[in-house]
Amino acid sequence: MEVSLESLISYEKLKTDLDDVFEVVEKNGKVVILKDNEPLYILLKYDPKAGPIEKILAPSTPKLTLQEAMKLVLKDTEGRKMHAAELADEIYNRKLYLKKDGTQAKYNQVRARCGHYPEMFEALPGNVIQLKEGVE
Repeated sequence: MEVSLESLISYEKLKTDLDDVFEVVEKNGKVVILKDNEPLYILLKYDPKAGPIEKILAPSTPKLTLQEAMKLVLKDTEGRKMHAAELADEIYNRKLYLKKDGTQAKYNQVRARCGHYPEMFEALPGNVIQLKEGVE
């Protein structure tokens, strides 16, 4: 998300000059509230053309299975192989797959999934997972 410098507002200003904060929102469509020079809140102007508010605010849940996410990451990786822990981290960082409780799949789950799909993946020594040739 791109934010102009004038859209950065201190937490203190939010508490003391709310009208000015809303003027900035009207002008720029959003403001980022900073506390101790770190982003704390983002205030956005609602756009009715974007659809119902429930749809806009609904959390986006990844729709990929773990093996689909593994395949996608490995296809983008040089040599089409990666350590299971790095693969799990990259899947999580890209928000490609989350467990039902919303947490990251661990490396041992990635390694186990590799064993369940031997036609797609090969487990190499050192906990390295490789996407097999011909898998697209």
